Amino acid sequence: MPLQKMSSFRALVASSALLFSSVTLANDWQLDMDENGIQLYTKESQSSPLKQVKVVTNVKASLSSLVSFLSDHSAFPEWMDKVAKVEKLKDISEKESITYTVVDAPWPERDRDSVLYSRWEQNPETLVVTKKVFSEPQYLNKDSSMIRSPSFEAEWVLTPKSGGMVEVAYTSDYDPGGDVQGWLLDMFTYEMPYNTIKNLKASALGKYEGAKFAFIKEPVGGKVAMTQ
Repeated sequence: MPLQKMSSFRALVASSALLFSSVTLANDWQLDMDENGIQLYTKESQSSPLKQVKVVTNVKASLSSLVSFLSDHSAFPEWMDKVAKVEKLKDISEKESITYTVVDAPWPERDRDSVLYSRWEQNPETLVVTKKVFSEPQYLNKDSSMIRSPSFEAEWVLTPKSGGMVEVAYTSDYDPGGDVQGWLLDMFTYEMPYNTIKNLKASALGKYEGAKFAFIKEPVGGKVAMTQ
């Protein structure tokens, strides 16, 4: 990515951070950006040079269509920012899978790759759907042309709201490996997660309507269960 574009993105982050510097979430989450109906929070990580990231937005969709969208691994490079390749290695069950992901890092940086395990769950009372993701770096032999991410933990939380809306919250704690600083740190911390959720909002989720999963229950009659 051209450095001047990264600089303009950094300026946007900085201006948003000034506007919302006093706003925090529980557990020390700090609101750094609030743009286009997307809120991006960060907090210090205990396991990575990057900050942990939480991005929240709302979309009009069914839970099942979002689960289908977030399970369509072959389409991930179309909307996940900087993701160049996703290959499904194994389906463990309808809820579980293992995938191989490549993140395109701008020259002269080397691309990052990850082996990721994911699992879906739904709370039977609140109907909140969660996709937990974490890395299995030893599952596959390393590609010497890339840097294998030593650690990645993420979570997608889909919370049904009234009027057919769903709150989508994405949280990640990512160590991309290698020497991460300056503009590359900004790319991983701010640009990638923000643009990914922005692209999700703009995606044609309607094509996934009609999807059914045995482990997903939709709100009945527009009634939404109380969340904790």
